[in-house]
Amino acid sequence: MMRGPVEMTGLLRKKSGPGGARAVPTRGVTTVQTHFRFLGSRYAAFAKLLKLARVCMFTTTLATGTAALSVSGARAGGYDTPILYSAGHMGLGGAAIAYVDDPSAMFHNPAGLMGTKGLTLMLNATLILGSITASPTEFNPNEDSEGLTALAPLVGVSLDYNDVVAFGVAFFPVASAGGEYLYTDAGSQVATRNFTSVKFLELSPGVAFKIPGTGLSIGAGYRIDFVTLGRYLGPQKSADGSPTFDVEMKGTNFTGFRVGLQWQPIKELQLGLVFRSHTRTTIEDPAGVVLLPDERKVETDFVLPAKLGFGARVNIDPVALVLDLEYGLYSQNRKSTFKADPELPITIQNVFDWSNALTLRAGVEYGYLGHWFFRGGFMYDGQVSNEQYPSAFGTPPTSTITLTAGVGYKHGDDWKLNFAFAQRFGSTKVERGTPDQTCLPCSANGDYSLTMSGLYLDFTYAFPHIFD
Repeated sequence: MMRGPVEMTGLLRKKSGPGGARAVPTRGVTTVQTHFRFLGSRYAAFAKLLKLARVCMFTTTLATGTAALSVSGARAGGYDTPILYSAGHMGLGGAAIAYVDDPSAMFHNPAGLMGTKGLTLMLNATLILGSITASPTEFNPNEDSEGLTALAPLVGVSLDYNDVVAFGVAFFPVASAGGEYLYTDAGSQVATRNFTSVKFLELSPGVAFKIPGTGLSIGAGYRIDFVTLGRYLGPQKSADGSPTFDVEMKGTNFTGFRVGLQWQPIKELQLGLVFRSHTRTTIEDPAGVVLLPDERKVETDFVLPAKLGFGARVNIDPVALVLDLEYGLYSQNRKSTFKADPELPITIQNVFDWSNALTLRAGVEYGYLGHWFFRGGFMYDGQVSNEQYPSAFGTPPTSTITLTAGVGYKHGDDWKLNFAFAQRFGSTKVERGTPDQTCLPCSANGDYSLTMSGLYLDFTYAFPHIFD
């Protein structure tokens, strides 16, 4: 997400319930029916059907929108996490489309591979901490999530073969959503655990070319995405009944790509363009629990929308000014349906109805003695999620602001070390009137807020003369 969710708790263990390995006690029917009575006031049309099945319908938001691992905390737009990589660029508000000279180019702009020297190795560690306030259910408004914690690494290597062509590969979380709420359900009076974790992990090899005499570089990256969803909704103690949701779903997508270019017409000016393609990944759990207590095959789709970005960097030694504008085509994500085999007694749709949005990143860098670099940055992230379909697991349906600062040290052409800090925040109040009943998992009216802090450290080592 997240603009939507913020991911940051770990993956669920396979079929793990609140007390370890999941049991499905028959006595849980009493708790399940109590949950259903709570929902019956909103979904009366399904009451008779679910009474006959002797199960509940107690669902809340599935992760709409990580960050990201994407962690991301918190998503920037949709599942995208706007405060991810890397330390050197996050100090500048994350702006990197026009200039990047390390393997993180596979995330920012693959044309930047031409800025690397010889053989370059990079390791970035991102630690994101945060919390969400939301309304998971109609009768549990304004709940605070458990603390969100995520570690998002980026590992990459690049090879500048002959100043005309360069290769690179990197692995990193690219998006995420999620959170965890522990509360006493107002309908059943049962201590409830409400947990979601969505992660998009990406492996991206790429290549870049420089057109001699033009200052123009062109790059492309192939994206292999690994998507996981962990979802648990039910009693904190297995003795109190069976869960409404207990799934660990996963899937892989091989259709994504990222293309970009960078152009430096004069020494003082650098420009960049980058495009990331839309992907749709089918994820499944062959033995999931959804509504009914027996295990069944469950599947759904996750969409990571396309994005288009433009960047500029102005170099006025010893100062550099950077600006990135990203336009996310988030309206590509409208809704997803949970499919089950055997079929469920009702259709469960997760409605997103996201809007396209703009992300602005800006920063300033001051170089001292050619070795030390001091940075400050700002980020504005436009609203993506729809107030009619809010999520308790991510960024509120509003815009967010991020402030960043960083410092770096560069030792000649061989190694550099960077550190950065980011603070992201946003809040709103959701007052929808009568909720749209087509989205059963959506959250309720109430206060929604997000606070996230990011700590970043990256180290890059180059062998610039490996081919000399």
